Amino acid sequence: MNHILKMRVVIVFVALFTLLTASSFAQTVRDSLKQVLQQPGLTPEEQVMTRIRMGRALVDGSRKDAIASTQTALQMSRTLKDRKYEALAHSALVSLEYTAEDTALASHHLDSAFLFARESGDQLTLASVWYRKGWLENRTGKPHEAVKSFQESLKLGKGLPGNIYETNVYYNLASIYADWNDTETQYRYAKACLTSAMTRSDPDDICNGYQAMATSFEYQFNGDNSKRELLDSSLYYNRKAIAIYETNASRISFHSMVALLALNTANLYDQYFPRTYRDSAQHYLDIALKIGKETDQQEVVASCYGMMSTFAMNDGNYNRASDLLLAGLLALKTYPAPDNRLMAHLMEALSDVAEKKGDLPKALEYAREYSRYYAKAFDVDRMAIAKKLEAQYQARQREQELVTLQEKAAFNRKLNIVYIGLIVACLVALLYLFRSYHFRLQSTIQQQKLLEKEKHDGELLIRLKEEEALRLQLEKQEAELQARLQTEEAARLQAEQQLIQTQKEQLQKDLLAGTLQVEQKNELLESLQEKLREKAVQPDLAKQITRMIETHKRMDKNFETTRTEFENIHPEFFRKLQEKASNSLTKLDLKHCSYISIGLSTKEIASHLGVAPKSILMSRYRIKQKLGLGKEEGLDAYLMAWRENNPLSEDAAG
Repeated sequence: MNHILKMRVVIVFVALFTLLTASSFAQTVRDSLKQVLQQPGLTPEEQVMTRIRMGRALVDGSRKDAIASTQTALQMSRTLKDRKYEALAHSALVSLEYTAEDTALASHHLDSAFLFARESGDQLTLASVWYRKGWLENRTGKPHEAVKSFQESLKLGKGLPGNIYETNVYYNLASIYADWNDTETQYRYAKACLTSAMTRSDPDDICNGYQAMATSFEYQFNGDNSKRELLDSSLYYNRKAIAIYETNASRISFHSMVALLALNTANLYDQYFPRTYRDSAQHYLDIALKIGKETDQQEVVASCYGMMSTFAMNDGNYNRASDLLLAGLLALKTYPAPDNRLMAHLMEALSDVAEKKGDLPKALEYAREYSRYYAKAFDVDRMAIAKKLEAQYQARQREQELVTLQEKAAFNRKLNIVYIGLIVACLVALLYLFRSYHFRLQSTIQQQKLLEKEKHDGELLIRLKEEEALRLQLEKQEAELQARLQTEEAARLQAEQQLIQTQKEQLQKDLLAGTLQVEQKNELLESLQEKLREKAVQPDLAKQITRMIETHKRMDKNFETTRTEFENIHPEFFRKLQEKASNSLTKLDLKHCSYISIGLSTKEIASHLGVAPKSILMSRYRIKQKLGLGKEEGLDAYLMAWRENNPLSEDAAG
């Protein structure tokens, strides 16, 4: 279970405009922006910028409304002379459309943002668009291109007043170099991020700067665990970031980031500190869980419950661990679209806990649920991969089209020069040179068309081969997954069959031993009966002894028959009763218990045993004492509980 729930929490670097804000904060900003829009005398430029900010505030509640607000700002910006406002509106739509999973449209807005930013001539606007380009490239799996874009943004915005993107550029660069395990460069950009944030005094930027430093020290500590001062530094900056959040909660935009910080801090305490620091870990888990629920972060919520269940498991409290996992499962189900992979992880953990508790049916049930959710997650991942490949294909196609247009433009420029030369030559050589040029031009154009067609056909063939190879790879992965699932299911079924066979063999051994004992006893009684016939004994006494012997034979016969039938249904019944009574129950007591458990009344039991009902009542009282049942607990209810709740346990007795 550790590989699922006690997982390493690595804080994801996100830019300031990722648009993941807490609902309460978004509501406050939304209301204030509405009031701004209602103010008289607001200039068109101010209205455009306010609506762009409104789009950012609305994204957490309704992405559709956020896009609509920003589209309105874009329409208004087209009436303005300064093109920078249109560039900023397109730039804002890049992140909104990307979060709406429309990468192609996001790329289109990015191209438009560059076009209008260059037309405006505003260097800071162009720096912001380069930042947005790096942001999109980093999220579409192009980190090397993203680094170049971020560096261009830093170069253009260096020293400019009002450069709100500098902190975020350093933040994203630190993220990329962390993924590349370049801890030295990561630390340099994380330090630059914090320095830039301190100059702006913005709580969001300062929180991001502290978090970048904490992550940098954590990565360095992972490389050399002997340097505990690196771990202490990581915890120090994490606590500083959380303290900024707690003192500026109303001004913090990205509450979700603080949830990840708190979760990471709890994980560090749990992983690298002794058990005496459990309270510290739990404190930060409570913070992470609270903010995770408020900001709808399913992974944070699941991780919190998972880590707390691991604490309970380490304490040997399996019931508590199971309850925590079920609470996490319930929390995930409250989301409109719960993450199938997280649901699968929780189901797998519940299966492990049930197995440790000895509840194999539950463990199997949770394992089946795990397989079901994992299959759903696999389908979602496959669709996401398909969309990503489609977006990459469209991006490559657009890049190729851009290259083709550039080549055509260069060719046209050269061709214009040739035209001018040919016109001069035509004026000198008159009609003959003009006709010569005409034929030569036609030949050149035809050759260019043939070359372009061959190039296009070659590119199309390569693209088709790549797509076919990708499709075959996906089919192979799916087949491997199905085979693995079938192997696991066969192993579970084999384990269940072995358990049933073992129980059956043990029952047969117990039945054989009991049968031999009864036969030996009957032989002894028959021998005694023969001796009585041979000896001169008083007739009344001989009859009485003979009747007692016959009664015992009948009781043994009835007992063995009942016991055999009963143990075929409940093989653990007599053993559990003996354990409860400390092996103090007699065979008559066990027979009495078996009659009660199958629902016979006191009169029916007395009739079967050939005794008075009063004797049955006394026997019931003795059995209750041997089983340790209280006055308020009924023997009938306790024994019949075995038939409904297998195995018999202390909980069933209560």
